[in-house]
Amino acid sequence: MTLVFGIGETVIYSLVGIVMMGVGFLIIKIFTPFSIKKEIEDDQNTSLGIIIGSIILGISIIVAAVISSPSTLSRSAGAAATSVIQTQNQK
Repeated sequence: MTLVFGIGETVIYSLVGIVMMGVGFLIIKIFTPFSIKKEIEDDQNTSLGIIIGSIILGISIIVAAVISSPSTLSRSAGAAATSVIQTQNQK
């Protein structure tokens, strides 16, 4: 049962992470006074590519930390499963 909650949480957090990375890139794109695509692809601006890559990597690290930390839902599901098993063993 805990495995099902873990898989569900991982899928949800992964989707949230992908959306957050997209929103982060969109915010960067809105606030830059130049075309990011033109700067990176046409003008070969390596510095801008490194900065945007760093921002995406930072968001990815935050999302990975959230996914790997135990949540209250999975702990409560694990405690419920443990109590059911203990009840069955006592009978």
